[in-house]
Amino acid sequence: AEIDAGISAVRQELARRTLLTFTKHTFPDYEVNWHHRVVARQLDRVLVGEVRRLMLLLPPQNGKSELVSRRFPAYVFGRRPNTRFVACSYSASLAQDMSRDVQKIMSTPEYQALFPKTRLATGRDDEIRTQGQFEIVGHRGHYVAAGVGGSITGKTSDIGVIDDPIKNRAEAESQVYRDNVWAWYTSTFATRQFGDQGAIVIALTRWHEDDLAGRLLKLARENPDADQWEVLKFPAIKV
Repeated sequence: AEIDAGISAVRQELARRTLLTFTKHTFPDYEVNWHHRVVARQLDRVLVGEVRRLMLLLPPQNGKSELVSRRFPAYVFGRRPNTRFVACSYSASLAQDMSRDVQKIMSTPEYQALFPKTRLATGRDDEIRTQGQFEIVGHRGHYVAAGVGGSITGKTSDIGVIDDPIKNRAEAESQVYRDNVWAWYTSTFATRQFGDQGAIVIALTRWHEDDLAGRLLKLARENPDADQWEVLKFPAIKV
């Protein structure tokens, strides 16, 4: 029994150290490919402030949402419960689905054993907890979910995530839709960052060279004072 307890304690300690070990601990059936390791390492760097602007360019169905939109927010709140987190996707309903998934992870016994000081509100607490947003009990950390184009007025963030701002190629082919995404990003999302210390993570599938990623990278090339991005690009043939 003492040996089993010791092994369990070691596994828990390892699960607290990196996003990938946390993911494997809370999701034992998660199948790790080499590119998941690369993505997880970069998200670890975001958490500790080494990377402020991260862009992940992956083909569809390659596990980016599991790491970026589900496990990463839960892990962040475990490590740093005062973090203010804004998470967006192409629709409000999908963003709220991700929020519910994060809350489910944080409500499991495995998570609570890893991070006992990070707790979601129950009926006895004053903190907010809905399908679209929640607060960390006893801390200033919060999570807000929104669709691209939706309002996040008044919600500052330490970390902002955009997971697939465009649903598919049909939307990407629309100049009007691409312009709307750009206008929302520049006027709403990017202004939510908490000073120079805020981090932005954008994970998306490239459907068009003039998409959000394309415009941001073009701006970075043309203007040295604009946000400069660390880019991980994974062509489908390699993953």
